[in-house]
Amino acid sequence: MNTTEYTDRVTIAVPKAHINDANQIALILGESAADDKTFGEPRYQDLAGNHYSVCSTVVKPVFTIAAAQPLQPPSFAAHAELASASRAQQRLRIGTLNAPEKATPDIIAVIKGDSLEGARQHITALGLTPLPSEEENTQ
Repeated sequence: MNTTEYTDRVTIAVPKAHINDANQIALILGESAADDKTFGEPRYQDLAGNHYSVCSTVVKPVFTIAAAQPLQPPSFAAHAELASASRAQQRLRIGTLNAPEKATPDIIAVIKGDSLEGARQHITALGLTPLPSEEENTQ
């Protein structure tokens, strides 16, 4: 029987202006030096047209506890920008499908749930839709 410590899913919506800060907290809370590239170009928008980078991944239940604790760079991330990560931490708002945090430009909204919940459910609960593609814009 396969068991895993990764029993929860989080879907995180980062406003475009806060992507660098969010990548720094991802690096500190993550498990590899590559976690500072978690959030890339925005691919989602809210009803007001604000753009967001979104990541949906499975995590250990301790994620929400770790996200609220004083931040300490792990050994693989000695180069982490602690001030940036702390700014991101202050913007974190964690909800669930039943009590979601809607994405807004001034917070980093998170939906946390069971690992079997789908990313699309979470993204919808965040109030986001995919940005139109370049092809759609030229048709």
